Amino acid sequence: MGYTKPHLPWDEQVKLLKSRGMVVPDDAAAVAALQRIGYYRLSGYSYPFRQMASAGDDADKSSTKPQRLDTFRKGTTFDAILALHDFDERLRCTIFAGLESLEVALRARIAYRLSTHSPTGHLDRTSLDATACSRPPRRRHDRARTAYDVWRAEYDALQSKARNEEYVKHFTHKYDGQVPIWAACEFMTMGCLISLFGLMAPVDRRRVAKEFGVKSPEVFEGWLRALNVTRNHCAHNARLWNRSTVYPPDKINTRMVQTDLHHLRAADSDKIYFLAALTAYLLRRANPATSWPAEFREVMATFPNIDRVSLKHAAGFPDGWQDLPLWHPTPAPAAAVVSSSTERP
Repeated sequence: MGYTKPHLPWDEQVKLLKSRGMVVPDDAAAVAALQRIGYYRLSGYSYPFRQMASAGDDADKSSTKPQRLDTFRKGTTFDAILALHDFDERLRCTIFAGLESLEVALRARIAYRLSTHSPTGHLDRTSLDATACSRPPRRRHDRARTAYDVWRAEYDALQSKARNEEYVKHFTHKYDGQVPIWAACEFMTMGCLISLFGLMAPVDRRRVAKEFGVKSPEVFEGWLRALNVTRNHCAHNARLWNRSTVYPPDKINTRMVQTDLHHLRAADSDKIYFLAALTAYLLRRANPATSWPAEFREVMATFPNIDRVSLKHAAGFPDGWQDLPLWHPTPAPAAAVVSSSTERP
């Protein structure tokens, strides 16, 4: 059966919300907000305010999950929904800024480590882990190729897209099409960069992970993949504050990280607080002077005070989280940068 709901003019959309029990103090302001945001997008923020279905209600009987009706809880206001949307916009911008800084730091550390082998260590499988390069890729439909083949195809496509960048033209014309790792990192996506990290030699992976305060490169890679999903949600302006990620990182192993993440041992790893805490932890190791944890606290202080909307339940924020050492701008210990004379620069 095809979709049959008709088009509704802006003012009719406001009337529909009212008919479902939402209090709209100012119709004109509501129309302006709908024109700015869109009915469907705003409905994602109104979902927690919808009434729960009971046994006798017209709900989806095939679903085992709790069902919500189209009608709203008594006292639900348009202004509350809008405040939640606007808060989420601020949160998304802050998370995105933190993940952009993390991506830049990751580029620098990977480029530095691979360049100790050769300027094009990313293109030379002898500089990488032979076992990791030869194993089947993560994507099932690519099983006929190796993990390195899949990564290299993505890399080549990204280089082709960046071919008009001046630095890419310089290197490709002068050096037979090969771009050194420190420049190539600039056109790699974060996903491509994470995949490259997974192909690096074990000793290099351990060193990079250690510089971000994580003892296990496998744990570090899992964090990066989860954070990359969140980064993509931010880039596409998706709702963030109460989203449960479909690719959550593993629970915290206290032996693998420093003490300021130990409070996450019992936390829900699919909630935004867990992911924000990982971001703060990694950024403080990459740059002890970062102001991002303080900026995050400031944004969270603007969360609207709305009845029965809880950051603890919906977003995984523990009681007293803002007082934890992780979220205060006192300088964290600098990342352990190897300075042994046996290291190549």
